[in-house]
Amino acid sequence: MFKKSLMLPIIAVSTVAIEASSFYGLPIKSIHIEGVNNPDKLSKYIGIKEGDTYTPAKVAHAKAIILKTLKDEGYGKSTVKAEVKPKDKGVKLNFDIKKAGEVKIEKVIFVGNKHIPSKELEDSLVNKEGGFLSHIPFLGDGKGIFVPSQLKYDEARIREVYLEHGFADVRVGKPKVVIDHNSNKATITYTIHEGSVYTMGSVNIKGQIPGVNKDELLQKLKLKPGKKFNVVKLRHDMGVLQKEVGDRGYAYAQIRPLFLKNSKKHTLSVKYAINTSNKVKIHDVIIKGNEKTLDYVIRRYVYLAPGDYFKYSDLEDSRKELQRTGFFDKVVIKPKRINSREMDIIVDVTEAKTGRISGGIGYGTGGFSVDAGLSDKNIMGRGVSGSLHAMIGHKSHDLSISFTNPRVNNSLYSLSVGAYDQKSYYENDNAENYSISSRGAWLSVGRKIGHNWDTSVGYKYNSTNYKDFVAPSGVNPKAYSSYKKSALTASVTYDNTDDYYTPREGIRSKLALEYAGVGGDAKFLKSDFKFATYYGLEDKIDYDLILRYKLHAGYIKDNGYTPVAEMYTLGGYQNGIRGFGTGSISPTYTDSKGNRYIAGGNEVLVNSIEASIPLDMITKNMRLTAFIDYGGIRNTIDSSVNEKGWVARASIGAQVEWKSPFGPINLIFAAPINKKSGDTKKVFEFNMASQF
Repeated sequence: MFKKSLMLPIIAVSTVAIEASSFYGLPIKSIHIEGVNNPDKLSKYIGIKEGDTYTPAKVAHAKAIILKTLKDEGYGKSTVKAEVKPKDKGVKLNFDIKKAGEVKIEKVIFVGNKHIPSKELEDSLVNKEGGFLSHIPFLGDGKGIFVPSQLKYDEARIREVYLEHGFADVRVGKPKVVIDHNSNKATITYTIHEGSVYTMGSVNIKGQIPGVNKDELLQKLKLKPGKKFNVVKLRHDMGVLQKEVGDRGYAYAQIRPLFLKNSKKHTLSVKYAINTSNKVKIHDVIIKGNEKTLDYVIRRYVYLAPGDYFKYSDLEDSRKELQRTGFFDKVVIKPKRINSREMDIIVDVTEAKTGRISGGIGYGTGGFSVDAGLSDKNIMGRGVSGSLHAMIGHKSHDLSISFTNPRVNNSLYSLSVGAYDQKSYYENDNAENYSISSRGAWLSVGRKIGHNWDTSVGYKYNSTNYKDFVAPSGVNPKAYSSYKKSALTASVTYDNTDDYYTPREGIRSKLALEYAGVGGDAKFLKSDFKFATYYGLEDKIDYDLILRYKLHAGYIKDNGYTPVAEMYTLGGYQNGIRGFGTGSISPTYTDSKGNRYIAGGNEVLVNSIEASIPLDMITKNMRLTAFIDYGGIRNTIDSSVNEKGWVARASIGAQVEWKSPFGPINLIFAAPINKKSGDTKKVFEFNMASQF
């Protein structure tokens, strides 16, 4: 009996071993990880992937990595069960994870911090106390969960805070962690020896840098004699030096700060030792990752070519330029050393879906309408954009086509052409039923100047006809008259942002001029200026918060005849001041019955302030943006308008921005702040296009 009881487990183990070994060498067809919220992220670290050959050792190694990852995240008592099953002449792997209860941080204690508040120190940590909403899904911020792998980095983060305040002698002891396993709560204690605050003594550069004026370079540095030491400024200054020497071809230059500390006077002098080594030339530019975009299209945005000397700013500008095209989700440019005098430039891109297809069916006073659109920013991978749009209804239509080649024959010149045919039908109580039809076309030729500037000149023509419209008394009849416009155009654009869809740094600005009066009826000069600046705070606060400021200023000088259709209006996502109906904010005319008509304005000014945060807890590539819009419009051309001064409005709201698999989607929720009688509200807006 005793021998039989011993044989049972031995037979069971042998059976499992024979079954597992029978899969040895078969391809892995699928890998599933269950029991965690981020299986895709975890699968990147386990060391095996679909297509690999199966061995028990690989599975054991993957289990070990999963357990270590869970332990580092605070789930030290978790378990992982691996199952191997046959699938399509191969195997499928299932990792079933049972996560132990997470440890929550009850208290973080700092001992010895006399000059810096505990709140400021704790704000810099990953392991910090949680708030009231910390552990509520979607509302929480993730604070309060114990992450053991971050303890050593938290220690460094505390030291970093002190170094930013000039405490060059600060010492931070290893954290003492006490965990109550009954309640799964932890207390973390840090002991700090602050030392004294140091001010800067001398700041200098050791030796001469060929082609660099040392005195001018020192003026660009943030650390100044007599000012408090700050490690953030030190890193900034080292970056400035690296860029300066890198822009002169010294790609492998080494920069070391040499410190001289006076502990009695509490001063810290620094001398930057720069070893420039040899100038480095580009051996080759290697393009990777592009399946659609042709190599020559990518190369024209790379400002380094074989035979050129390396230039640091050209490397950075190339990355930003490629990211601004909108052709790519991600661009990584890395130098690869060949020898002490040569390097390759590796351009690794992840392509974006640039095609759009949209459609819809509508119903209104004019009956049913069908809407369809097709566009692509990168047709056949050649960097050329085009769009085709058609809306056809019973009494209305909107047809348009456009084409832009930003680099004709791979040169610095661009060409843009387009045409449209529109007709809108109106039924209302204020006037008899009427329609507006407009046809037009444009042509422009541009040239790129340097890395960030673009200019263009062009010509546009359109004919606008009002049918059956009878201007009531009190309404300027000329404002709503049929007319033809023949105009010359010019523009200058500056863009040094780092991304097409979600810039985190840089400026976008454009000044556009239009002179109508080269033939035709309309006679005016319009100047339009748009400006936006972006500032990401992730490097400063370790959180992907983006601040944005946007400005739109426009002015029309009347030279004899400016139709209402050419004037400015405000309201809505496209025209500025969200929360109001599209084009509804404007000076107005009033007829004898008290009905109001849009008169438009010749002066406009709109400001927007935005703060954008990621919503990765819901899905990737989604952001939530809070905004405040404020602007005004006035008409100084027509004395018969009701409002003689500025018509000013403001709104506040939030916008969900999602770069979805179907294309960019915006959901806008806005509330007018100073709505007036007669204003049209539009508290929700939605726009979307599908990718193909």
